[in-house]
Amino acid sequence: MFHRILSLLTISFVTFSLSAAVVTTGNGKVCFQEQVPTVGCVSITFNKCMANDLFTFSKVMLDSVLVNRTESDNIGPFGLETGWTGGNHLNHQQPSARTDSVTVWADGSLLSPDRPRTVVCRQLRVSVTNTLLLPADTVPFAVERIDYLVSGNSIEVTAHHRCVAPQAVLVDRYYGMQSMFIDETEMLTPGGAYAQWTPIDSVSEFSHVSAPCFCTFVEHSARGYQACWLDPTFGLGNRHLVDADDVVFIGHSWGKSYHKTIGRKTLHPGDTTSWHGVYSWFRTPLVDRCRKKAGRFSYLGWLGGKAMVFTTESKGRMTMKPASKYNL
Repeated sequence: MFHRILSLLTISFVTFSLSAAVVTTGNGKVCFQEQVPTVGCVSITFNKCMANDLFTFSKVMLDSVLVNRTESDNIGPFGLETGWTGGNHLNHQQPSARTDSVTVWADGSLLSPDRPRTVVCRQLRVSVTNTLLLPADTVPFAVERIDYLVSGNSIEVTAHHRCVAPQAVLVDRYYGMQSMFIDETEMLTPGGAYAQWTPIDSVSEFSHVSAPCFCTFVEHSARGYQACWLDPTFGLGNRHLVDADDVVFIGHSWGKSYHKTIGRKTLHPGDTTSWHGVYSWFRTPLVDRCRKKAGRFSYLGWLGGKAMVFTTESKGRMTMKPASKYNL
């Protein structure tokens, strides 16, 4: 019996180490698909979308069921004192941003979104450079670079911004990592006001001072789960540009939920900001002790191209361990 169990575990570990995705390109799209153990078939499509026609992930499917659709912003815009720039926001019916370049790699090999091709790989990388414009103007506000690493059931995002406006600009709010998860019925925010599963209609927002360790929100629907982990050790993730009494999370607003990373702060020409986070989708969590009270929650995700078990405690602290250490 012991040898049989050991053999099953070995097969499980090999499955993770040898996992591969199929990436297809053509007609301006990049489509990633991978069969993920314990999750199912994950399909992610990148193309130009939203009102500004920006290149980003436009839809995510689990076993052919649509779970995330970029009708609005997954990667948030900047709300300046004079209006919005980037994402899905227009200004006086004019674009507030444009995509300047898109570079795609499959395991280091260059791909073109316009050239029909199918390859097998372990990691998909997409790097996008956008220009964000000052509201009601054609003058650039910032250069935005978004780097996506796609593997398993996750999209790992690293975002960089460099202010190029001719003078200082007041940023009223910047969310950065947002969620367009579809038909969520309940929300979990470990370390925040909703540290146990809460019906979505009862979810609103909470402040920085009330949730100093908050870094993850999880949405649940009949379609599955989506987790949005914002790295608190990188750039804006430590909320140093959000005051103690300001909001760090907004839930179920305009069909979206938000990590807030800037509130009422001035950016000067040459200033830079950045953030890093991981979006993960799954059918069921590995551990869920949050049904009747705050507790531990674990799920499978990919970080740095490797399968990891993400575990968050009731106070919000997140840890990651290699998935191969677990009998998945």
